[in-house]
Amino acid sequence: MNPGDLLQSRYRLVRLLGSGASGTVWAAKNELIDREVALKILHPDVATDSVQLQRFFNEAKASGRVRSPSIAEILDLGQAEDGSPFLVFELLHGEGLDQWITRERTLDPRTLTELFIGVVHALELAHAQGIIHRDLKPANLYAHRGSTGQLVLKILDFGISKMVEGNNTAEHLTLTRTGTVVGSPAYMSPEQAAGREDIDGRADVWSLGVVLFEALTGTLPHEAPNYNALMVRIMTRDADPVLSRRPDLPPSLATLIDDCLRRERERRPTTTTLAARLEAALLEMQPVRQVIPTGNHPIAPTSVPMPVVQRAANPATHARTATSQRYQLNGALAVPDPWQGKFVLVIAAAVGVAFGMVALLVLSKFLLP
Repeated sequence: MNPGDLLQSRYRLVRLLGSGASGTVWAAKNELIDREVALKILHPDVATDSVQLQRFFNEAKASGRVRSPSIAEILDLGQAEDGSPFLVFELLHGEGLDQWITRERTLDPRTLTELFIGVVHALELAHAQGIIHRDLKPANLYAHRGSTGQLVLKILDFGISKMVEGNNTAEHLTLTRTGTVVGSPAYMSPEQAAGREDIDGRADVWSLGVVLFEALTGTLPHEAPNYNALMVRIMTRDADPVLSRRPDLPPSLATLIDDCLRRERERRPTTTTLAARLEAALLEMQPVRQVIPTGNHPIAPTSVPMPVVQRAANPATHARTATSQRYQLNGALAVPDPWQGKFVLVIAAAVGVAFGMVALLVLSKFLLP
């Protein structure tokens, strides 16, 4: 396919965004409604593979079932004139998290925490609908800059997701070949590495922990010289505490990441708990706004975080506070004029002297001949 080609009489190909063994991704335009979109087109020869084709349409079903600002929105699906199936997504502007990490090496904890809150809420919705992503990694998370300038981290590629249909029946709508371990090795949970079939949402929580670990430290929690050694390490060894790789991380965030990487999945937090803990960690990282009054015009809030320290009550302090409140005028502190007190003392002294002189005159009349 080439720029300018028209698919299904409405999608005009504009430019190639990427290509791989299974297909290509194009920036395109829906000429009927004048909207920019992204087309993910499967190669015709790959479409003959039942597993690949099932994964392709599985992605469409999973993406369409879960609606969240942190999941790339699917708009349509179709088939090109040459028989190639394609999916239509919203067109994203930005870069993959993998590219961001490669460029910056380590990311700002506060920014990353804020972005991941949306991702975790999106996964919470997916898990509630029986969808497990199973392949969360930096390459499947996209930092999108919206039309208002807001940065949103979006989940991509539900192609190998697992869906649970009904209340009790677990069905892999994405087919897997016998003996195949599904996922990206470095981000696999221990249960995925072991080839277990009862994978649930806690596998996604593990993968998120690996991504957070990598984005904050520039390293992976588990590394090995080859695939087999990596699988064994993930299944048998605990990850190093994230603080051992980056000691300046906020403790609450570091503990959260360590909990996501527990080998025993029963010890990992759920997405609901994880979202709440991320929000609490973000709150701890927010700078405290401090206003210092100067006359009637307070200065702008300081940008430097100021710790809030709670102290025991002091009666003397309360007394001084009560006294000072008498001089609060329009929110500014009015300090009493010290000359007012001195003037009172002078008057009192003058009155005393006058009374003394009168007393002397009265006494002199009686004592003097």
